[in-house]
Amino acid sequence: MEEYEIRCKGCGKRLLKYIKTSVRKYKSPVKSCSKCGMRYADPRCHEIAIEGIPSDTFRISSYIFLAVAGALILYRGIYLFGMHQMGTPETMQWLLPTLFTVIGCIMLLGGLTECILIVTGIKRRRFDKLTKESEQRLADKGYVYLLQELGYQIPGKILVKVGHMYEG
Repeated sequence: MEEYEIRCKGCGKRLLKYIKTSVRKYKSPVKSCSKCGMRYADPRCHEIAIEGIPSDTFRISSYIFLAVAGALILYRGIYLFGMHQMGTPETMQWLLPTLFTVIGCIMLLGGLTECILIVTGIKRRRFDKLTKESEQRLADKGYVYLLQELGYQIPGKILVKVGHMYEG
């Protein structure tokens, strides 16, 4: 994985050091340097009203797969607790079963939790709330102009909506 670093263009202070992942934070990308106050766009944060929700966010099949895999790993961990000849020293006989059991539990509970959140609509309501907050921020012409100034790609339809003149 590649590591990224962002420094303030005003004072040179290191603002961020992160590893790019598929995890997305949906909030305003506009941040300020704590030293000089210069504003910058945090690439880890996204305006959901511009970028939308990833298509796999509400795909329940991937979470069912996660839960089933977790259940199988959990079963294997519990099964290994009964084994006494695993080719490891006597003092380490508990390590592998415990590791499998913990990982299986986390996967099983995580998958089931996500399935429940999708089926009950809680996850959709959370994303709807984030979208409304993003739309409110984007209704402010000054905010849209600031985003554009910081290099954030703003679609023409949003620029037209706030009455901002643009080329394109």
